[in-house]
Amino acid sequence: MIGKADRQMSFSDYWLLGKISEVSYYHRLRTWVFNNLNEEMFQPLFSYYGRESISPVYTFTAMLIQFEKGYSDREMEEESRFDDRIKYALTAPRDFDGIDAVTLCDHRKRLFNSEIGKEIFIKTISQAKEVGLFNKDNLHIIDSFMIWGSCARQDTYTMIYQGIKMVLRFMKFYEMEDASKKILKRTDYEENIKKPKIAWENEKEKAKLLEELVKDALLLVENIKTKKDIKDDLKKAIELLERIALQDVEITNDGHVKMIKGTAKDRIISVVDDEMRHGRKTSSKLSDGYKAEIITGGEKGSVVVGIEVDGANIADGEHMSDLIEQSRRNGVDIDKLYGDCAYSDFEEIEKRKEEGTDFCIRVPEATNPSGGFSKEEFKIDLEKGTVECPNGHIKQFDTEKTQKHEQVTVKFRAEECNDCPLKDQCTKSKKGRTINIHPYEKEIQEQREYQKTDEFKEDYAKRPNVERNISELTRHGGRKGRYRGKLKIRWQMIMVAINNNIKVIMKHISKICNRQIKKGEVCPKTA
Repeated sequence: MIGKADRQMSFSDYWLLGKISEVSYYHRLRTWVFNNLNEEMFQPLFSYYGRESISPVYTFTAMLIQFEKGYSDREMEEESRFDDRIKYALTAPRDFDGIDAVTLCDHRKRLFNSEIGKEIFIKTISQAKEVGLFNKDNLHIIDSFMIWGSCARQDTYTMIYQGIKMVLRFMKFYEMEDASKKILKRTDYEENIKKPKIAWENEKEKAKLLEELVKDALLLVENIKTKKDIKDDLKKAIELLERIALQDVEITNDGHVKMIKGTAKDRIISVVDDEMRHGRKTSSKLSDGYKAEIITGGEKGSVVVGIEVDGANIADGEHMSDLIEQSRRNGVDIDKLYGDCAYSDFEEIEKRKEEGTDFCIRVPEATNPSGGFSKEEFKIDLEKGTVECPNGHIKQFDTEKTQKHEQVTVKFRAEECNDCPLKDQCTKSKKGRTINIHPYEKEIQEQREYQKTDEFKEDYAKRPNVERNISELTRHGGRKGRYRGKLKIRWQMIMVAINNNIKVIMKHISKICNRQIKKGEVCPKTA
């Protein structure tokens, strides 16, 4: 049964008034919580009968503080018992006994599977509009940032070994373990070790171990698949085991197993959190975990209005359309959207322009990885359907395809290129140079020309405002995942966004108050 917050102030509570600064995080959070959260909002998480719980207003607020300050559950338990500032922010009395870590865990688990966090997030966006944060200085920017996974990445041997052990644990729970263990070659799956102990510098031992693990995994999978009425959790475990057993290896015609070179597409990197992925924010920065994409809006783009979470290997811009739609559902119409090169999706841009959304997106410059002439050195005439190389050779292409927004490939003959005096500056291929005409080549050419103007440079200079937002989000709970799986990480990012929006709203109200006080007017203290 849901518990009620005790907000009855005592003489001891009055002692705190004035001692905690009105510009502090604690005071601003308290003011917002006092006026915006109540137990009825959380009623769907609780029964109407049974022992009364601690107020979910306290626990939800405590979770916001955890992200802001980086507290673990145990640290939050201690702070809520002994720190007057925390009690003040919770809207709890000074004699409050605190929130134990088990209760935090229990209430968080309930919130994971509900829409309450999302509803409160939308509420903060509505409030931002009400207090005047969406005005003539309104700025919508889209960008992304990496979220480090809470689990360490595992090598192939560890993943398969731990995957087999995981499946055996499920089978033991369903009293199926003994029959399956008889078919396995290895007998060390009950040992409390991360992976088998071998001479890891010996390639033959590693090859032998890999073959044993892969074959044991596949035998186990096939054995379970023959059974009827497999429970959903066991079915999910064997599907995961089959995938990790095969993603990094090749089985030869004679039945031997060998490791393949390179990285499998969408490779699983941990059996503990199978939704984590390898990712790169830049060519030099590798990050394992997840990626968040956000749209910010309001004054200087300070309010988070849309957020999506996916594996770290997803390309930037993958969720641009989803985020625009989400922002609309959240009550924010985007008149103009700023973004970097990752968001130069002209198919999406053209579609949104028809709906009334303008864009300030930078198009990447044409490059040649071999260091020779880039595509820009070739004269592309879209009306005549010709491509002229730096040495004057001209090739025709079908203009009907480009008008239909279809990609066209133009190939210069090997004989022309091999005899060309500029070949070393153009291509290393013996088959000649190839030029790809983008489906939106005309729009890209126009944008590249526009990017050279002072007008574009002045306008695009507004985009870096989002970096300030991302810095704020990552410093206060958004950089490292505290949980496992996309569902929970997305909830974490929503909570981080709520925290950000509350701080922006309350700071804006303080500015309004200061202006009104100077004019001798009454100041609204609540959002």
